[in-house]
Amino acid sequence: MAVEPSTSRPPVISCALAMASETTLDARLAAVARHAAQVTSGSAAVLLLDDAMALRPAAVHGPHLDALAAIDASAGGGTPDPAVQAVLDRREIVVAHGHPSALLAAAPAAGCAVHVPMALEQADEGATVEGVLAVTCPSDPPNAESLDALRALAALGALATAHARLEIALAERSDWLDRLAHTDSLTGLANRRTLDRVLELELARAARQATTLCVAIFGVDGLEALTERDGAHAADDMLRRVAASLADTVRLVDTVARYGRSEFVVAAPGSTGLAMARRAAAAIGQLEGDGPARPRVSVGVATYPPDGSTADEVLAAAERALAEARERGGAIVSAS
Repeated sequence: MAVEPSTSRPPVISCALAMASETTLDARLAAVARHAAQVTSGSAAVLLLDDAMALRPAAVHGPHLDALAAIDASAGGGTPDPAVQAVLDRREIVVAHGHPSALLAAAPAAGCAVHVPMALEQADEGATVEGVLAVTCPSDPPNAESLDALRALAALGALATAHARLEIALAERSDWLDRLAHTDSLTGLANRRTLDRVLELELARAARQATTLCVAIFGVDGLEALTERDGAHAADDMLRRVAASLADTVRLVDTVARYGRSEFVVAAPGSTGLAMARRAAAAIGQLEGDGPARPRVSVGVATYPPDGSTADEVLAAAERALAEARERGGAIVSAS
């Protein structure tokens, strides 16, 4: 619940209390704009500096400012808008009525406008500017005490913005690490860790619903010969091509995973696993390449429950079938 401003408290303290009770950046910046307008008895806007070098309104308080548009901070030629100048100079810019200003254009009745950079001082990196706190005054510019209050409010806005951006960066890094932990770096497919978890869930579901689960191991043949002829990069390229073909061929409910250096596993719920293996092998056989560079696969297929009651048992049955398929010179062998 937001803390309501008290007429007995200075605006800066009221703003800090209000921001402490909010959980979103929008709400915190709205508190900054609201209390900044209280300082000057005018209108206020928080303009955030985005990656495209534009100052975009993130929060406004007061009449007319809803129409305030983004201010291009990278436009060349002419005199920069005072909001942009405040970012460039990292100091307050005060302009009187009649001066070219996006804020005064949105609030034509104002006597002047104050632009305070939202900056954070960091020991190792110097000042980081997050945006601008732009405030109108009905007539005269703010006195020293009011300007100090606006600087403090701008610092609160900068802190809230930096914190929100850090949260986003941490969330993106967490997502990246999660993907890294569950995918194979070469092919982008699920890795062995993810495959083990999928097999555990799929086998439990198959047991519960009295259905079947097919596990097919695709072994890429001739990888050693290709490595000797063209190098490891050519072998890696072939593995990526086979992985992409498998991913494009199987159903959405199937899971494709990297299983070993030259093996891939497809876990396919239902009874159509053998047909899926034939279709996927045929698609791989259509990939282009000369000699050892032409992808060839052998496939071993096993099914739960006839070929095993656990993931290890079903995988072992599929591996035996794969060994037999390779002995036959590139075939599809079912353990059942």
